[in-house]
Amino acid sequence: MDHSVDPMTLLPLPRRQTPGQGPQLPADQRLEVRYRGVRTARLEWAAARLLAARPGGSGPAVPLIIDCAAAGADYPALGDDESYVLDIGPAAIELRAAAEWGVLRGMATLTQLCCSDCPLAVQRIEDSPRFAWRGLMLDVARHFIPLADLLRTLDTMAVFKLNVLHLHLSDDQGVRFASRRYPDLASAEHYSRDDLRRLLRHAADLGIRVVPELDVPGHATAWLTAYPEWGNRPAQPTRRFGVHRACLDPTRPEVLLAVTELFTELAETFPDSWVHLGGDEVHPQWWSDDAGIADFMARNNLPDVAALQARFNRHVAAVLSRLGKRAIGWDEVLHPDLPADVAVQAWRGVTARDRALAAGRDCVLSAPYYLDLFYPADVHYGFDPAAPEDELLAAEDALLEDPRLAHVAAGMAWTRQWRQIEAGAASQARGTLLGAEACLWTELVNPRVLDVRLWSRMPALAERFWSPGEVTDVADLQRRLHAALRHLPRWAGVNVSGDLWQLVREAGVSEAWDPLVEMLEPVKWYGRLLGEEALAARLHGTEMPQARPYDVDSPLNRVVDALPPEAVGVRQLEAVLRGEARGDRPARQALRDLAAAWANLAEQAGPAELAVAARRLAGLGRTVLAVLDGQTSAAAARSRISEAGEPMGEYLLAAAPLLSAWLERRQAAAGNHE
Repeated sequence: MDHSVDPMTLLPLPRRQTPGQGPQLPADQRLEVRYRGVRTARLEWAAARLLAARPGGSGPAVPLIIDCAAAGADYPALGDDESYVLDIGPAAIELRAAAEWGVLRGMATLTQLCCSDCPLAVQRIEDSPRFAWRGLMLDVARHFIPLADLLRTLDTMAVFKLNVLHLHLSDDQGVRFASRRYPDLASAEHYSRDDLRRLLRHAADLGIRVVPELDVPGHATAWLTAYPEWGNRPAQPTRRFGVHRACLDPTRPEVLLAVTELFTELAETFPDSWVHLGGDEVHPQWWSDDAGIADFMARNNLPDVAALQARFNRHVAAVLSRLGKRAIGWDEVLHPDLPADVAVQAWRGVTARDRALAAGRDCVLSAPYYLDLFYPADVHYGFDPAAPEDELLAAEDALLEDPRLAHVAAGMAWTRQWRQIEAGAASQARGTLLGAEACLWTELVNPRVLDVRLWSRMPALAERFWSPGEVTDVADLQRRLHAALRHLPRWAGVNVSGDLWQLVREAGVSEAWDPLVEMLEPVKWYGRLLGEEALAARLHGTEMPQARPYDVDSPLNRVVDALPPEAVGVRQLEAVLRGEARGDRPARQALRDLAAAWANLAEQAGPAELAVAARRLAGLGRTVLAVLDGQTSAAAARSRISEAGEPMGEYLLAAAPLLSAWLERRQAAAGNHE
């Protein structure tokens, strides 16, 4: 890739970017859209959106020539041509593509270049995606996400060239799909047919596929409270999260009929050729201790409950196949008896990808991209979907040594058990890696915090899914991510920083405690969702779901709910500490000022739940000042910093690991001068 052109805010980076000759175009340069080739309503709408997002200008307009060779279908499909060439000259801008989908991706690039208050450099961009499936899975079952929020999510996905919205429409807590045949199934909050038509039309005009999921046969508590006859024992409505044993009874003809009719309705509503059947986390107890099911399994030569589930999945896949659809399921569906064309979404560790591919299954990788784990963007960014398995495993292992994740290292190590899952029968034909998909499960996400939780990191994964594999510079990513988030309100109406601070104020935090908020992060992995008791139980294999601190009715209105996974002040503090360790005087003064602000926190008033964090950060401030003034030993400072880095309930001080690294650099620098 040619980096001689400043990529400015481009995210994801294009495949090739080449500088041209001539003066830059002003940031407010007026554009006049002209068409060469096909002109469609979809292209006109895309052009209107681009112009609406640009700052106003005066003077002669520069032509924006859209040269599209062919119109697209009503709805996008896997494997559509999304390539484009963008030529920006001093007298004209030309966007060329073989299909509408490529024009839309070029428009996303133009949105970032033209709508960021930066002059527009003369250049050529030749671009195409690395992976055909670049997705976001959004769980709308645990917390309902209204249509308006989904539409805004689609707008923002388009800016970053994501092309699949996977909707997890059912789970134990609710069903968001309204069935005409089974009207009692849908929860009070659900999507009407008009809602879905609007969503699908909006997505198609942005070049985004919508893949629906009804999760069966497990995660079925909501199904069975509406239609008890579909299970082999009663189920009660649930508001809690965690392990649920309720599952459909696959031996009953009425269950197979209901599933057939529901997936038929789903397939008729969603035009995409892919449908997700779920298939994850089917608790075996309801099947394994039922005499009737045991008899059914014996009569049908089914050796275990995995074979019973495979039989059920085969039925669903056959229904979808007759409807012209292709099934995909979570990696638990992987079984020798599964039809050959059923794809696998790998979530239980990176080895699930290669188990699926070796079995001849097409695969979408999600394991490293779980956004509900509160990892910083660079953690997810470090996993290449197509990297060899040993590299991915090494990246997983390296996370156990990351000081930011030390407090959950034992939990993360617990997932190594997934590496031992039996590989199953290999196939002569290796499957295809279709792409990757980030997942945002919403136990701790409601519409109010959605944008902060999602878009503080998702652009980084959009780059991982689109850009060439050699694009790996984390520092450059951080620079561009920061710039992109600053411009995102104009690009797509998403204001991560504005939402964050509004939520913090609503939680009762005054500006006096902003230095603390800037250094706070939520605990990582499943630390928040499980709570201390259930987390310890999970590590010992005896999780107690009732111990979890959250359920559907938890308000999610505390400071911890407003915080992004990476503290907002981390990048600034990191830069100041690096400069100070090098002996830079302005950086030393900046660090002194910051430490003084921390030390003064003890004199301020704030929410009681942040009192411990405020005292710890004040102590860190005093420690830093003592180090700068030579009034404490490195060993004593290191001990105090280490103590401050321990979790405080659901909170972490992001400053602690940075200050530990700073002390090491200072000591190394001092040793070099001796």
